[in-house]
Amino acid sequence: MQVLVTRPEPHNQRCVSMLHANGYQAIAAPMVKITASEQIGDLPALVKTVNQQHLIIAVSQYAVEACQSYLAEHALSWPQNCQYLAVGKATAECWQQYGVNAKIPVRQDSEGMLELIETQLQDIQQAHILRGQQGREWLAEQLQKQAIEVNYLTCYQRHILHYSSQQLDQWQSQINTIVATSGEILKHLTTLMSEPKQLRWLKNTTLLVPSQRLLEYANSLGFKHTVLCDGASDKACIDVLARIQSSARNENDQK
Repeated sequence: MQVLVTRPEPHNQRCVSMLHANGYQAIAAPMVKITASEQIGDLPALVKTVNQQHLIIAVSQYAVEACQSYLAEHALSWPQNCQYLAVGKATAECWQQYGVNAKIPVRQDSEGMLELIETQLQDIQQAHILRGQQGREWLAEQLQKQAIEVNYLTCYQRHILHYSSQQLDQWQSQINTIVATSGEILKHLTTLMSEPKQLRWLKNTTLLVPSQRLLEYANSLGFKHTVLCDGASDKACIDVLARIQSSARNENDQK
């Protein structure tokens, strides 16, 4: 099994290394580069004003890490007097490294976070969403309907990366599985591989995604073999690959 890992650094190389350690061949091909945004300078004011009726929401590991870097540079830490919600297991595990115990929804996307807030965090009055630029607005809109004040902190920016035609040819000759962790990555993949032959190859690869919403988006783009992982962690990816291999072996044994 040959895997193309498209998530941003530094998680890309970590995922590739773990795949190699588990016997898979993998190529690193991050689709976007993550950098801190100017608005992250508003973070100190946020951490100094929250209380028990405030909820800090991280929509990705990159949001947590961008904020953590800024806090560390300014000798600040995550406040302990508020609630925390992570979009999924990987983001929660990232936060836990820095002393934050965040709640995790069963469905690891905005819909799942809303359900958790409605069932477990009914006393919340303000929500602070840590995200990249131009994130999805749906969760904020739903919270505002419930009279929860919503504030955004755009803590990182995404910059599209490009690849040569030789690299694209290499993928087509070597890759049969792709790991993609966001809609933006999927959209950029379809832009890079826009020629008819490339697009046919791309949509016939096995695509691993971390959320139900992303699975539905991939299907809408025409991907034919999309598989849902249990979140965006490296372990979730490897567990699914092992399951696919096991299933393939069982099919061969039955022939």
